[in-house]
Amino acid sequence: MDKISTCRAAYLIPFLDVLRDIGAPVERELEKAHLPTMIEEMPDDMICSTLAMDFLGTSALREGIDDLGWHWVQRFSASDFSAELLAALRPLPTVKARLDCLSNLIKLEDSNVRIGVAGLNGSAEIYCDAKSLDGPDDPISEWTQVTVLIDTIRSVTGDMWSPDEIRFKSDFSVCDAAREANPNTRFLAQSAHTSIVMPTGVLAASQLTCGAAQAPDPLIPKKLDGIENMKRLIRPYLRDGPPRMSAFAEMMQISRRSLQRKLQQEGTSFSELIETTRFEMAAEILAASDTPLIDVAMTLGYENQANFGRSFRRIAGISPGKYRREMFGRERAA
Repeated sequence: MDKISTCRAAYLIPFLDVLRDIGAPVERELEKAHLPTMIEEMPDDMICSTLAMDFLGTSALREGIDDLGWHWVQRFSASDFSAELLAALRPLPTVKARLDCLSNLIKLEDSNVRIGVAGLNGSAEIYCDAKSLDGPDDPISEWTQVTVLIDTIRSVTGDMWSPDEIRFKSDFSVCDAAREANPNTRFLAQSAHTSIVMPTGVLAASQLTCGAAQAPDPLIPKKLDGIENMKRLIRPYLRDGPPRMSAFAEMMQISRRSLQRKLQQEGTSFSELIETTRFEMAAEILAASDTPLIDVAMTLGYENQANFGRSFRRIAGISPGKYRREMFGRERAA
């Protein structure tokens, strides 16, 4: 038996809201399509992707909706991701790190897509392609694919960010409302991938470098039990090398095991916490000064510049030197 392609019911629910708003007989049509009629009560359950796409295509044709996928875009956000995916994304500092995580965990959302990054003349093309559904690519599903990518990036950059290009494999005309909402984005049809295109520097963007994410929430109590406060506690120790986990737990006045549990609950580990803190400090220094890279490496407790470069690239996707050049170029442009 061929493997059945599935997706979380949460992805179908915004479509149902659109159809209900125009008076479509949603429950009756769900039953005819052999889909659960109480789908809003089970957002984390998996449904058959083929049945869902047949239902949506038939509904759009019957109700005369030219670009149903765009209507869905306006009702979906990254907060609708599964709890497991959100927990895994939350502690990751850069766009690249979150896209890598999304690629690894996308099966939690949809079993039929794959995510990757391709170089493109100095830009980055982030694709989210369907692997195998019968029939041609469908713009309804393609809108969901590119939106998952965009919303993951916006979880770092803020809601005002838009890609340079949105590419669809299918051949269809994007509605005027979508173009008006994305005046700086070029739309392409009949492309090799369902994808977005953006400057490579966006991969290195972090909440540290995006102004919308810098202001602390005054409602968060200043206790040394959150990830951000753990980072603050670690920072002064990095020049002499990161503290041992047992010593750090003692500083926090908790047991090593309790610290491990707290970090696991945040979807990270002590070594990842150290690496993330080092990266954020490096990003601050690189963006604000021309300090030689070897001095930055020593400040952060790396044994040498090569180790620093590898660690930085692992999180940001680009070298420290390129990151600095792109940050300075951004400031000059501003």
